[in-house]
Amino acid sequence: MKFFLLIILIANLLLSKTLEINILYLEQKIKQKSSLSNVIEEPTDSGLQGARLSIIDRNKGAKFLNQKYILQEEISNNEKSLILAFEKFVNEKNVFVILNVENSLFLKLINHPLSKNVLFVNSANKNSLFRKNICKKNVLHTIASNDMLSDALVQFLVKRNWKKWLTIKSKNDKDKEIELSFKKSAKKFGGEIVEEKIWEETSDIRRKAQSEMPSFTQSKDHDVVILFDYYGDFGEYVYFNTWRPRPIAGTQGLRAVTWHKVIEAWGAAQLQNRFEAYSNRWMNSKDYASYIAIKSISTAIFATKTISLKENIKYIYSDAFKLGSYKGRTLSFRKFNGQLRQPIALIHPRALVSTSPQLGFLHPLTDLDTLGISKYEMDCKY
Repeated sequence: MKFFLLIILIANLLLSKTLEINILYLEQKIKQKSSLSNVIEEPTDSGLQGARLSIIDRNKGAKFLNQKYILQEEISNNEKSLILAFEKFVNEKNVFVILNVENSLFLKLINHPLSKNVLFVNSANKNSLFRKNICKKNVLHTIASNDMLSDALVQFLVKRNWKKWLTIKSKNDKDKEIELSFKKSAKKFGGEIVEEKIWEETSDIRRKAQSEMPSFTQSKDHDVVILFDYYGDFGEYVYFNTWRPRPIAGTQGLRAVTWHKVIEAWGAAQLQNRFEAYSNRWMNSKDYASYIAIKSISTAIFATKTISLKENIKYIYSDAFKLGSYKGRTLSFRKFNGQLRQPIALIHPRALVSTSPQLGFLHPLTDLDTLGISKYEMDCKY
C-alpha cells in the first residue's frame, strides 16, 4: 500500500506544473569616494554573490516541491534604467524584489505606483529613518539598521563599564547617519560623549598620522575613542596614535556588523565555506543580507505554495514564520516596521569579540528587540 502511495506522489509531482519564482535583484552602482586607508578594497559584487548562492541553495530543495527559483539581475549606475527594469519585472506579474540601492532610489521605488504589487526586501541600506518613517507591510529589511548596529556596540561598552567616549567624525552624510544613531544609543543605555571632534583635514594623513593624531585626540578623559568614518578617510590611522592609550570602536576598531568571516558557530562555518568556494572571497554583511532575503522568500513560499503577495506577507508576519539564520537564533520580522530581528556580531578584523544583545538588557517580548527602533518610536503605523 505504501509503495502505491509513493508511486502516486511521484506521479503527481511529475505531472504538476513547476512553480517558477522570479526574484529581481536591483543594485545601484555608486562611484565610490576615494579612500586613503582602503589598502584592501571592498568587493565590487557585495550583495550580488550572496543572492546568487542563496538561489543555488534554495533550488537544491525546491526541485522536490516542484518549485524553481530564478534570479534576475539588474545592476546600473543609472536610476532611470533601474526603474524601467523594475516596471518591466512587475508588469510581467512578478512579485519579489531585492534592493541594494541608495536613499533616493529606495524611496522612488517603494512609492512607485506599481509598488503595491511587490514584496521589497532591503538587503543593503542601513538608514534608520527607513525603519522609523516607512510603514508599508510589503517592505522588509534583512540588513541591520544603523540604530541596531550602534545599540549592539553601546550595549557592549556599557556592559564593560566603558561609558565615557571621545567621538571623531567627518562631514559626509553617511557619517552623520551613523553619528545620529550612536547618540540615540548613548542616551538609551546610559553612556556619555565627553567631547566631539570633526576631522576636516583633506590632505593625505598616512605620512603624518604619528605627528598629528596625538595632538588632535587630546580631550577630556575618556574610555574609548568612537569613530564615524564610513569612507575610511582617517579612521585606520587613529590606531596607536591617540593621545591617551584607548581602545578604538565604531566604523574602525571594534565594529558591529550583520555578518563577518569570523562568525563560525551554528552552521555558519559551512555557509562560509560554500560561499568562499563559490565566490573566492569572504562573505560580508550585504552578501548575508541578500542570502537571507531570498531564504525568507523561499521559507514563506514553502508554506504558502504560492507567489501571492497577500498570502506570503500574511505568513511572514505570522507567528508560524521561523527563519533559520546561522546565528544561533530563530529569526522573525518586526510587525511594526519589517526589520529582521537578529543578533549582531562585534568583531575586530580577525576575531569575534562578542555578540549583542548583551546579557542583562531586557525586553518584554524578546531581547533582540533591545537592538534598533522600538514600536513606540515609530512616526507612522501600519
